Amino acid sequence: MKLKIILSFYIIISCIPVIPQDTLKILPEKEDSLQIRIEILESELQKLQQEFKMQQEEDEIKKLMEEAERLSVQPEEEKLDISKRYYSGARQQQGLNPNISFGADFFAGFSTSDSKSLNEQGDIQYGNNGFFLREAELSLIAPLDPFTRGKGFVSASGEGLEVDEVYLEWLNLPLNMNLKAGIFRPEFGLLNRYHDHALPQFDRPKALVNLFGINGICGAGIASNIMLPSFLLSNATTFELSALMGSSNQIFTSETYGEFIFTGQFVNYYDLSRSSYLEFRLSGAGGRNDQPEGIHNTYVTGAGITFKWAPVGREKYRTIDWKNEFLYSFQGYLDGYYKSMGFYSSIQNKLGARFWLSGRVGYSEIPYDPSQYEWDFAVCLDFWESEFVFTRFQYQYNYREIEDRKDLAGPFPSDHSFIIQVVWAMGPHKHEAY
Repeated sequence: MKLKIILSFYIIISCIPVIPQDTLKILPEKEDSLQIRIEILESELQKLQQEFKMQQEEDEIKKLMEEAERLSVQPEEEKLDISKRYYSGARQQQGLNPNISFGADFFAGFSTSDSKSLNEQGDIQYGNNGFFLREAELSLIAPLDPFTRGKGFVSASGEGLEVDEVYLEWLNLPLNMNLKAGIFRPEFGLLNRYHDHALPQFDRPKALVNLFGINGICGAGIASNIMLPSFLLSNATTFELSALMGSSNQIFTSETYGEFIFTGQFVNYYDLSRSSYLEFRLSGAGGRNDQPEGIHNTYVTGAGITFKWAPVGREKYRTIDWKNEFLYSFQGYLDGYYKSMGFYSSIQNKLGARFWLSGRVGYSEIPYDPSQYEWDFAVCLDFWESEFVFTRFQYQYNYREIEDRKDLAGPFPSDHSFIIQVVWAMGPHKHEAY
């Protein structure tokens, strides 16, 4: 320790500059030379102390800068630490599994009418005055590679097991086009793509049911969806064309081999604000129908408009979704075309995080006999227990001026009905961006 002190003192002494002789001569003779050297040493010592203090401050600032730089890259390092890593081929196989979901749609229906044709399950009615499992659905969805995606939906009900949709999609092709092949519901109108559990009310509007039945248009075929350049100042414009084999039970009834149903839809989308948008649709479908006197052509045209408002930051608590559609059909017979029309207006209002209030009014003429018609009025209250479970209470009044229907025995009186619906799902259950 003494050696270190001596060495330090020696270093300080050695750092003292030699005072020139001329300087010493200038000093007054009465000043002692030793006193002068002591003062000089003290001055140099103060300078060294100041330099040492400045060096300490610079070192402290450098440490703070290094710490700030280290903290700035810390989130990225943590992100890399939690990323998915595979260490064997067996673990990689789990990443290839599809998203698997299972859901059920159960309801109880009560009607003031005792008509068998109106209360039994069939092509144009879901059932009344009893408990029914409308659908139990298993869905499998997975990206197959960067360019294709596969989806499969198999459903079971009281009538048995059936394939709802199974199709493959090719994505992001040239000309901003997607292709689809398999069994699917084509784009037609506002609600044809919807599965039953996702409908804004329990049932489909009568304007759709009287044309296509409760299952809508569905079949095996191909479809293309093209993103078009902006049209009429819209924010997005799309066109879809499909060709499929199938039957819609009511209006496209040909089951002859090689007969197709063709559909097309043109959509214009407009952003009104950050919280609202407007969408226009023009739809068309054409096919064949079987009549006792032969096979004839059938055409259906539709025009729809949708308005949706979901305030940014409050969409969990407030949303309004308003759908309107008008339909016109031409069904060919031996003596010409029978023309019929129908429309509906459906509005949903989100009252809070868990409650929806919705209503619908609709009108429909029977396609093969436009002199007969019916109105439907519905009011619903939905309670969402969570995003996986909801319960719906629906009151509906059906006013009918119908005496005769295809494949059904009358009478067909007006009636009031009350429905309690419970829908639940396990898994992600991501079907479509309706």
